[in-house]
Amino acid sequence: MNRLAWIDNLRVTMIILVVVLHTGVTYSGIGGWYYKENAHVDTFSTLFFAFYLTFTQAYFMSLLFMVSGYFTQRSLLRKGTKKFVHGRLFRLGIPLIVFIFLIQALAVKLAFPDVDIVDWYVNGLKNLNFLGWTGPLWFVEALLIFSFIYILIFKLFIRRRFKLNLKITTLNVVLLIAAITTGAFALRLVYPIGTDFYNLQFGFFSAYIFMFAMGILAYAADWFETITFRDSKKWLLISLGLGIPAWFAIMFLGGPIDGVMKVEGGWNWPAFFYALWESFFCVTFILALVGLYKYRMDVSGKFQKFLSDNAFGVFVFHAPILIGTSMILKDFPMYPVAKFFLVAGIVVPVSFLVSWLIRRVPAFRKVFS
Repeated sequence: MNRLAWIDNLRVTMIILVVVLHTGVTYSGIGGWYYKENAHVDTFSTLFFAFYLTFTQAYFMSLLFMVSGYFTQRSLLRKGTKKFVHGRLFRLGIPLIVFIFLIQALAVKLAFPDVDIVDWYVNGLKNLNFLGWTGPLWFVEALLIFSFIYILIFKLFIRRRFKLNLKITTLNVVLLIAAITTGAFALRLVYPIGTDFYNLQFGFFSAYIFMFAMGILAYAADWFETITFRDSKKWLLISLGLGIPAWFAIMFLGGPIDGVMKVEGGWNWPAFFYALWESFFCVTFILALVGLYKYRMDVSGKFQKFLSDNAFGVFVFHAPILIGTSMILKDFPMYPVAKFFLVAGIVVPVSFLVSWLIRRVPAFRKVFS
């Protein structure tokens, strides 16, 4: 399959953001992670981390699902069902199992040194807690589920290559935002932000499902080929010009700034408008990034190839690296935002180095590519 350099570069950027976001959770007290150094931080740090974490969360995983949907359709048509399923189980299933039964234990032991890891294993297997030991690889688990559901739909209703005459128009964008918003608001009535079901945070899944489907449709309608640089600049201005002031309004009226988290979910207007804001920024900013990367980041070379080859390994292995680095620097006094930048600046390159070293073993090269 021909590589698309700009998509590789976009994927690398999103995976780096995964590492940086988890670093932000570590030092902000916002969100969930193995080790959180601060339960509370000062007002400026709270504002900084809330801004970064919420804006990043709004789009980055949805974009990865959209890219995955695009290549799901491409790969399924090229390989056929049998080879596609085998490939998915190999490329996604094995890393998921490795994380659940090896890397998760290492991450837990680093974060909680006093834990009896044998007892933790036994209880986890006995109580089925191991189903939630996916850590960051919940994405891989969800992607496997989405892929197999799509295969079923494809075999029952589609069965062949199809093309769509569906354009990226303002009306279609508005309809997509409305659909994601409705789904997110409804899901958060049952699964508010911050809750999970065996590490799957269903409160965010409306965007994930729709953007995975949009990736499939993007392949069928050639959206990536038709989007222009002018389109991307328009969507960038819209996403930031409306998204930033709307975020501040929602945060101060119903978010963590006033000390009461109303945006997590529930039958209230802050929860609805936060779902609307998140869906709006997700769709418009992704459209902007697709065009910007296609026309400005469609470059390849040795460095870009190194990053692309090792990006998935970074995704799989970064958790214990981040936790270990955080624990080493635990007693180092530093302002939370400054420490966030320091640790992120260490963990990102070290994660790429670890991925490269592990992938030098021939048996691991394809598994973690």
